[in-house]
Amino acid sequence: MSPREQAFIELYEAHHDEVHAFCVRRVGWDRVDDVVSEVFVVVWRRIEEVGPDTGRAWLFAIARGVILNQWRSTKRSRRLVEKVGGHRPAAPAGPEAVVVRRSEDAVVVEALETLRPDDAEILRLSAWEELSGPEIAIALGVSTAAAQKRLLRAKKRLARVLGGRTDTGTAAEGAQE
Repeated sequence: MSPREQAFIELYEAHHDEVHAFCVRRVGWDRVDDVVSEVFVVVWRRIEEVGPDTGRAWLFAIARGVILNQWRSTKRSRRLVEKVGGHRPAAPAGPEAVVVRRSEDAVVVEALETLRPDDAEILRLSAWEELSGPEIAIALGVSTAAAQKRLLRAKKRLARVLGGRTDTGTAAEGAQE
């Protein structure tokens, strides 16, 4: 087995489940297998780029790019359908709507939906994927300092939104940690 194959297998086995969970939270169960497959195709092509300590964050960066490309493609397709006279079907509820909204965290998910997409994504990377500041920086392609600033600002914005929507205080306190 070549070193390239070994590196791929180790990365795949160590992080496949995390990448799958990351993707399912963003695209849902109906498209997750296609997205995860595409992520690991890209990983195979670019395996030489992974650093010894950055593999996990690097995978999230690739997964994020694949998902963003799919979202752009879907958006273009919808615009085309609208342009030629079709109507836009209602988007299916994301997995967080099915899983999280059944719990007491529904207020937080609703608050996330009111934030700018970049703020919501950085909060998800921190809370859902449990990425550290340096890992978020890699996933977003920014410096660690920029990632930490963006995360702090997003937490403050979320806390402001939650301040007007919850009286328990627990959700807002969790957003400020």
